Amino acid sequence: MLSRIKGRRSKLIRNWKSLLYDQDLFLAASSKQAGMRTSSSPDRIWADLVHEYRWVHGQMNRELRKIFHPYFLYAELRTIFICLRNIREKKEGVLDELLVNSLLSDEMKKVLLTSDGLAEAVAGIERMFIPLSEQFAGLSDVAQNEGLRGVEQRLTEAYLTVTVGSRLHPLVHLFFSRLIDARNIISLYKYLRLELKSLPPVLPGGGIPEARLREAAGKGDLPAIGSLIHEFTGIKVERPEPTMVEVALYTSMTRWLHKEGREPFGVAPILDYLWRCSIEAMNLSVLYHTKDLEREAVAAELVQ
Repeated sequence: MLSRIKGRRSKLIRNWKSLLYDQDLFLAASSKQAGMRTSSSPDRIWADLVHEYRWVHGQMNRELRKIFHPYFLYAELRTIFICLRNIREKKEGVLDELLVNSLLSDEMKKVLLTSDGLAEAVAGIERMFIPLSEQFAGLSDVAQNEGLRGVEQRLTEAYLTVTVGSRLHPLVHLFFSRLIDARNIISLYKYLRLELKSLPPVLPGGGIPEARLREAAGKGDLPAIGSLIHEFTGIKVERPEPTMVEVALYTSMTRWLHKEGREPFGVAPILDYLWRCSIEAMNLSVLYHTKDLEREAVAAELVQ
């Protein structure tokens, strides 16, 4: 399996600069990377990533599937959110194409395919997740009071918290811990940038102590975020702007997994490949959405 992944990894996009300045090359190249087939829209880009994840899952034995189940379900949260958006907008025919290669359970797919409206779909999702933890309770109320964006935030944060508190392979546990760190830093940034009245709750399970996050919040200025990122990732953020903060955090994750993935055997090379596929999909989505923007500004939004 690892030799096949190594071969597919060699086909991942490396020269983002060429694609950045040549739209035709971007459209041609994005259809040839790894298992990705076409990139006619952001949802299509994601569907192609799901297709690739299904291929990787199919190569795994039972033990590896158990180890990576938390990662795959985390990735499929985005599939759920795309489906909910299409349900809200009453777009027909999109869900079948998206879910055909999804690793979501048949029961979850049924909820998404047969629900009559957003409220029913969210209620069904809540019913499916509650057996994992009571932390998933209340999604329907969130949908009613805060809309789809609130549902996405609540479900993602509950999943990260529940998952990092469960029994995981050490490397997978560290991966989720770093995801929580990134989410906590981004929340802290929004708190300072938007001058919110109350500090958002700190998600437990990250490697950054809550006291350190509150210390940065107490300083009340955005440069404190840059210092925090540099302290825990080694990456300097020249200007603590939304895009630069997120790119720095994801770049740190990419470098860490690339280093871990040099180990020729075990879990690390697989996790590294899955993450790099997701970063490729994210970068392709950025290029799709910024076709008409100044290229140097777009380059700052790419994780490399």
